Amino acid sequence: MRACRAAREAQDAWRDVPAPVRGQVVAAVGRLVEANKAALAAIVTREVGKPRAEALGEVQEIADTCAFFLGEGRRLYGQTVPSEMPDKQLFTFRDPVGVVTVVTAGNFPVAVPSWYIVPALLCGNAVVWKPAEYAAACADAFYELFAHAGLPDGVLNVVHADGPETFRGLERALDEGLVDKVGFTGSTEVGSRIGELCGRHLQTPCLELGGKNPMVVAEDADLPLAVQGALFSGFGTAGQRCTSLGTAIVHESVHAEFVRLLDEATRAAAVGDPAGDVLFGPLISERFADGFEKVLGWIGPGHTVHGSSATGRITAAAPRRASPETPRRGCSTIR
Repeated sequence: MRACRAAREAQDAWRDVPAPVRGQVVAAVGRLVEANKAALAAIVTREVGKPRAEALGEVQEIADTCAFFLGEGRRLYGQTVPSEMPDKQLFTFRDPVGVVTVVTAGNFPVAVPSWYIVPALLCGNAVVWKPAEYAAACADAFYELFAHAGLPDGVLNVVHADGPETFRGLERALDEGLVDKVGFTGSTEVGSRIGELCGRHLQTPCLELGGKNPMVVAEDADLPLAVQGALFSGFGTAGQRCTSLGTAIVHESVHAEFVRLLDEATRAAAVGDPAGDVLFGPLISERFADGFEKVLGWIGPGHTVHGSSATGRITAAAPRRASPETPRRGCSTIR
């Protein structure tokens, strides 16, 4: 609640800053991100287990988002509309929504927040951001870059809280009229509750929810390329993405060869320390590992397991031959 009140108090002054000037603040954020790219990526790797190359790509997305929205500071056009009355002109203007509350997940701890926060700030909105509790260090580093770019106090506020506390706080803030827009990235179950809550206040939230995605492999497909895409789509970020590959739908004429190539590629993929050259590192938390192990429990006698020298956690008793080492701890799960 204090964060929402601080944002509300800062909102009017930030709204009155000309949009091109707000764009210069966004540009400063982008420059700071570029200058600190390696350091921020290292925090992402250390805290959520994302391989270094993937973490660097994620940090670059912040800079790219800033570069795009920098120009929008000079393109927040209104309209001049013809009037049916003589000697009259009609104008439309773009005004900020107000205070925006953003709740994000930990699988993309800095890229996804930037997709919400950068355009919200550019358009003159104050922001309250609740990052995932298991990506708190990433969130603090992200905030420091924005704070040093010249944002006034109260324009961007970070709140660390668990799920139930966040929902209660959001409910109270909406009841008191402190929040004008909600953005949420997370599970479909929680998203439906947030949508219902916002609906009570005649607000339309931005909801980016869970999902699994099919990949269609046609009979004339470039199979090595299709396998490369399936490997990263299915196992990148340790499969902890709403955009992860869930099912490969393969034409019968190339099915056997596709399975063979994917089996080989999966067996050869290194898994382990995310600071090294690996396909994926440890899962973000024990909770995610438990979910993966539940799915592995669905494997029955009628299934054929491909692509692994062991199923389940990587341990000394169940090593993965392609991995550079057997971790003593962590939440990696393989299939």
